[in-house]
Amino acid sequence: MMEYRGYQAEVVYDDSVGRLHGRVINSGAYPIATFESANVADLQREFERSIDEYLASCREDGIEPVKPFSGRLSLRLGSALHQRVAQASAESGVSVNRWISQALEEQLGR
Repeated sequence: MMEYRGYQAEVVYDDSVGRLHGRVINSGAYPIATFESANVADLQREFERSIDEYLASCREDGIEPVKPFSGRLSLRLGSALHQRVAQASAESGVSVNRWISQALEEQLGR
């Protein structure tokens, strides 16, 4: 996993052309930036250039860039539900954060 300015990228090797291909994975359904390199040494530079060009293009066009998802989510619960979640997580032997993450993953069918 690569990271630059909060954006994370996934890289795959395409052996049919002998190149590494990367794409931003934490910015929504469609990758906002892609990049490629023939070698590992240049990969980070190409990733950073791709993000910088994307951000510059957004500035030039006067549009708000797609922000990367941080993985943090502020959640407000009623006190009764908060207590039930805390009890359930304690019974499961996991943190409240992990318990909520597991519940959401289960609900989303992961």
